Amino acid sequence: MGVVNAQIEFAKLSDAVEIGQLSRDEIEYGLGWKYTAKTVTQLIKSKTKNVVVARTANDLAGFGVMTYCDEQANLDLLAVKSGYRRKHVGSAIVLWLEKVAVTAGAFNVFVQLREKNFAAFSLYEKLGYQELENIPGFYQGIENGIVMAKSLRTMTNVT
Repeated sequence: MGVVNAQIEFAKLSDAVEIGQLSRDEIEYGLGWKYTAKTVTQLIKSKTKNVVVARTANDLAGFGVMTYCDEQANLDLLAVKSGYRRKHVGSAIVLWLEKVAVTAGAFNVFVQLREKNFAAFSLYEKLGYQELENIPGFYQGIENGIVMAKSLRTMTNVT
């Protein structure tokens, strides 16, 4: 599988509709739609969150949202369009956000995912995340969730 050369950058307000649709279709399916364009616009404007996109020459390939709070960060959302999966787009987004988290003073990153999202679990595991907890009914009582975490302490010495 080839690696896609995608540029990671902060999302623009004009990306909100596409990010919202990608969230609805790839993350929130079966749970209702929380991250609409209006909500994504608020996230982009937030001072405690970063919304980033991976862009190829002609396309928005994926996005990620991270929240920062003191010495912790939480990867709230991550989605990659189907044609760009397994081409290092998701890992590029996560690694970019982790570097920002270190700069912001975070020592740990947490992420929650559906128990049956084996592809996401595998991605996070390859990036050094460890499973902390399995929470029954975490997603609106419909699906179990897994909480994973990664220590960024070894990254704090990286310039």
